[in-house]
Amino acid sequence: MTVSEPAAPSRPPSLTDVFWSQPEALRVRSDLPCFLMVLLSLAVGLAVSWQRWGNPVVDSGRELNVPLRLVHGEMLYSDVGYMYGPLSPYVNALLYRIFHTSLWVMWGRGIFCTILILSLIYWLARQISGRFAAVLACLIVTWVCVLKSQGNYVSPYAFGGLDGSLFVLACTAASIVSLRKKSIEWAFVAGLMAAFAVLCKTEFGAAALVVCGIVSMLMGYGRFRSMIYWLTACLVPAMGIPAIVYAWFASRVGWRILTVDNHLFFGHVPWQLLYFNGYRFGFNRPWHSLGLMVASLIRLVALAGLLASIAVFIQRRRGAPPDTDATWPPKKTFALFAVCILGMALTSLATSDLGPLMAMPFILIALAIAALFAFVRAARQGFFSAQVNAGTVAILSASALAFLARILLRVATGGALTSFLVPESIVLFLYVWLVIYPSFVPGIRARQLARQMAATILSVSLLATAVTLSVRYRQKFTYAWATPRGTWVTPPDIGIAFTQALEFVEKKTAPGDPVAVLPEGSSLAFVSDRRNPLHDEIITPGFLDASGEERAIRDLRSSRTPLIFVANRATPEFFQRSFGKDYDQLLMSWIEQNYEVCGVFGASNNPKLEVGNPVFFLRAYCLSNSGEAAAGP
Repeated sequence: MTVSEPAAPSRPPSLTDVFWSQPEALRVRSDLPCFLMVLLSLAVGLAVSWQRWGNPVVDSGRELNVPLRLVHGEMLYSDVGYMYGPLSPYVNALLYRIFHTSLWVMWGRGIFCTILILSLIYWLARQISGRFAAVLACLIVTWVCVLKSQGNYVSPYAFGGLDGSLFVLACTAASIVSLRKKSIEWAFVAGLMAAFAVLCKTEFGAAALVVCGIVSMLMGYGRFRSMIYWLTACLVPAMGIPAIVYAWFASRVGWRILTVDNHLFFGHVPWQLLYFNGYRFGFNRPWHSLGLMVASLIRLVALAGLLASIAVFIQRRRGAPPDTDATWPPKKTFALFAVCILGMALTSLATSDLGPLMAMPFILIALAIAALFAFVRAARQGFFSAQVNAGTVAILSASALAFLARILLRVATGGALTSFLVPESIVLFLYVWLVIYPSFVPGIRARQLARQMAATILSVSLLATAVTLSVRYRQKFTYAWATPRGTWVTPPDIGIAFTQALEFVEKKTAPGDPVAVLPEGSSLAFVSDRRNPLHDEIITPGFLDASGEERAIRDLRSSRTPLIFVANRATPEFFQRSFGKDYDQLLMSWIEQNYEVCGVFGASNNPKLEVGNPVFFLRAYCLSNSGEAAAGP
């Protein structure tokens, strides 16, 4: 005896009905033009931001220079400090070997990965919603994540973050296919994607492992042995491959170097980095952060109620058709309208630090729980397609929530790390507004109108973001810094300083000579074809302890480094603000004893400029004739 699938309800759909429903299937003829719109938007964004990606001072030097050092035969983790997984730098090193060493090799790689990520976002969105929601999700990800000047995908703060995000999304997609097809092969593919995520960045790997666990639980629901079977198919590649890779590195460099010197697997994390995470992501004031999350949730609920009451008012004014669902009485509608206006006003007065995604952890937890209940109910009633559809929402919700683990108390829209963590949250945010929310509005026409108003607000907000970002790129990034390895358009103060410094480097040193830039900015060494003599590309607070400073001094001394630059890079986000004053005093003291100031480069050449000045500068130190380094090791 076969069990029929649930019919579409004539009553207002319940939340279970929404989770059980499946959008129109993907069709190449209909969906390809929609995705071409996404690619067109990306092309417009790339044209607006052309060569304006990344920052020569912050992070870019590491991402450009570490792969080049691997090409030159240095060993990751022992010769070259790196706190993320090995996959991305070795892929980038391979690209340098295949093509050539230039900015565009990395930028082209970023654009290629961006297209893959947007393809996965579109596919994932189409599993739970229609074409409009999928296109809108991709457009929002493009302008809020991909193209943000701080945290873009073309020149990411860490390619491990970009690749990790790609592989977690691929793991989620493979898990959904495995659920829909009951395919053990796709479960293995999900585990393989999780393995790659682990080898990119540890926390991304953890998110992928959560996805593997959830899909295994759903596939084996009600049968413990089956659950173990599916879990094994996922976890053998997901954990076995990284274990082999890291064991190989440990055999070459030692576990201590991996976990202590490079902080892999969050081992021996310095207090300055913990301070940074607490400061940036709200963990330093958890109750305040939770208060903001609650206020943000109240604001979203108030906006939803406001739109619903307006939709009901309009429906009543137009007159309800005979087949319309029961509607709210006028007094209830007006009371809801007034309460929602008050709620939005109070949350606006309380604080302005309420991004639209602040409340996403609450929303994702609710979605995951509700979807799991809908999954269990469908399984008990024998509705396989409803079971799969609810399971899809559960997998997506769990994946999005696992993505947000590190920024759980402060989910912003954009930022160096956040840009890689919120794409799935954006998909589900739109799913709530465009699919779930209208089902709570009484009346067929009111339901449609509420959805249209929500879509209009989201679209207008997206357009405003795109225009603002485009104007900002064109107004802020105006200086074309021409280098032997590509032209980089930067803010004028940074571009002027690096142009003057590059000319000085080319005059004072030869290609291959060691040149150090502290605490960040080794992109100068990259574009000038000079060698960074230090173990670490970045030595902001926490990267060098006392023994690390001594090692840096030995590296500078043994390499007879002729030229050192100190960048105006203030670091209040790490608590210690100034290099040489608040941290790394021993290293700076040694530099001052053995080197002489031989130039200040920037829009202002005032030698008295201090770190933290609004105008960026680079101070050059040349090796003195009497310097300790001149004598060699």
